[in-house]
Amino acid sequence: MKVLLPEGVELQGFERELKTTLEQAQLAGYALMGFAFREALSSKLHQIDALVVMEPGVFVCLEAKGYKGKWTGSANETWFSDNQEIKAVGGNPYIQVERYSLVIKDKLRSCIFEDIDFWVNYFVVAPDQTKFEIKDAVINTFQPGRSVQICNISRIEQVLGSIRTKENVAAKFNEIGIKKIISELTGISLEKIEILINGQPPGPTLKPRPVELKPVNPTLEAPPVELEPVGPTLKLPHNKYIHLSIILTCFAVAGIFAVWHYSNQRGCETATQTRVNGICYKDITKKPLVVGIITSPKQYSEFKTYLKNQLRSQGIDVVVEGNSEITYKDAQNNITKNKWDIVFANSPMNGMRAKDNSYKWLARMYPKYPLTYESVLFVRSDSSIKSIEDINSSTTIALGDFNSASSFYMPVYNLYGKSMTVTAGHRSSKIRELVANKKADIGAVVYSTLKDDPQFRVIQISREIPGTGVYLSPKLTPTIQKQIQNILENAPKRIKKQANYDTGEEPDYKEFRTIALRADQVLSCANFSRNPVQFFCNATSQGILGRVAGFTNQGNGMIRLRLERENHQICEVFVSSQTLNKITDGRSPEFINRKQVNITGVEAIEVEDGTCELTIENPTQLVVLTT
Repeated sequence: MKVLLPEGVELQGFERELKTTLEQAQLAGYALMGFAFREALSSKLHQIDALVVMEPGVFVCLEAKGYKGKWTGSANETWFSDNQEIKAVGGNPYIQVERYSLVIKDKLRSCIFEDIDFWVNYFVVAPDQTKFEIKDAVINTFQPGRSVQICNISRIEQVLGSIRTKENVAAKFNEIGIKKIISELTGISLEKIEILINGQPPGPTLKPRPVELKPVNPTLEAPPVELEPVGPTLKLPHNKYIHLSIILTCFAVAGIFAVWHYSNQRGCETATQTRVNGICYKDITKKPLVVGIITSPKQYSEFKTYLKNQLRSQGIDVVVEGNSEITYKDAQNNITKNKWDIVFANSPMNGMRAKDNSYKWLARMYPKYPLTYESVLFVRSDSSIKSIEDINSSTTIALGDFNSASSFYMPVYNLYGKSMTVTAGHRSSKIRELVANKKADIGAVVYSTLKDDPQFRVIQISREIPGTGVYLSPKLTPTIQKQIQNILENAPKRIKKQANYDTGEEPDYKEFRTIALRADQVLSCANFSRNPVQFFCNATSQGILGRVAGFTNQGNGMIRLRLERENHQICEVFVSSQTLNKITDGRSPEFINRKQVNITGVEAIEVEDGTCELTIENPTQLVVLTT
């Protein structure tokens, strides 16, 4: 195994012994020692004793502790060696190296393994003379999962060699290349990585031949064939260093071209993708272009035919997915997974989800209407309810889909502090029907749908809600994106009218995001499975707010989330994959990563280093907030 050190770094003590041991190990890969690794989402640096990167996709963090006595302690306690405290960041060497593994995991996920489940292992390395009485520790063997793993230095080769990886991880590892991965981890250019490995920059090394240099005649000899001069005579300097520079430049250009050619010619993960400028995009000549909607498919029948005819041989087919029965949640999940190539959002909630997933704005929806609209709370004309002040716990309100801006988010925001009986999940027409038939006292819909209806009376009008539009997936090649944009812009008026879109300005979601976030925080405390529902949080149930900033599969079905709280405290949140699957908008750690969440009904345990830990046992205890 090759050990890489930053220039000028010399290791001392037990770390130097570890370096020698790793150099002698018959393992395919590199050990990075003396490097500082930056967190994926901040500028914070971590000095890891050794990060081992092995083919075909094994990553191991090593923390070297040269204490030779009898070690005692546990996973959450300070460690001692013959009554001498073993110094470590975060409490003990296990906590220290475990956190380093999370730093590396987050880094790899952000730049290499975005959609692949993988693992960064970690060990505490000790001298051979050390004895262990660490509670529940695994000694000199590899055990997957969250455990205290310790290894005597002479056993490190055997332990590292026993670690295996998944086929998809190995495939991605081999596709990217070990040197490129090391470059991404360290932030050092490939050229400098090559110098660290070989002691010289990449590319062929030219060795000058031992030839006898003769005096150069400054006069150029005429060629065998006499040529007519076409301009002033050019005298080239006969300098061997200039010639060598030209040759090296040619080799460099050839090398760059070879790298570019390789990055663009190698295949993608699936046969339905194509590589352009080193990036894999969906190939619509092999897989249908999908138009996502939440209204009637009949509304898009002519649009589908028009789009297919315009694409011709560049698209194998055009498919319209969705209907008036699909939930907003399902629509947003399809957007998050990039299953929909063209999204007719129909709601600012879906529009925000598209923006959050790098979709490109194409056109406005509802072009006949203003850029913004309002939500209203309404009652029957003969109702005794005059304002929201008359609402009490026995009042029944009919709400829309849990992700609807006008019939759910705005009402929840406006009804803060109230308790009432709720029936939810309805379309606008159903809400009006429930109120009209006295099956609900109050309803929430878009103002324009009933402002001229004499059988209803409005009791409150909301703030302005931004409109929405048509969005285009980032998974399509730039050329296809531009072509689709032109097709939609130049469509006949009747096509645009039927599909309910036209050119226009993109809405600004900034203010509405604030409203949605506040409503989400209220909803995280509300229990819609039991009436009456409280549209507020008790002082004891406001929960723990924060953003998920990375996750780790612990093994045995457990997942650990790294939660950054609003007060900048870091919490480690443990949840089983089975529980996470039942959480609304949770489904998987990939979905929940980088999202705002609120955790209620769980007491956080403060750790000595200022962090906290908590465990989610019920899916209702964690709510994913819409940001």
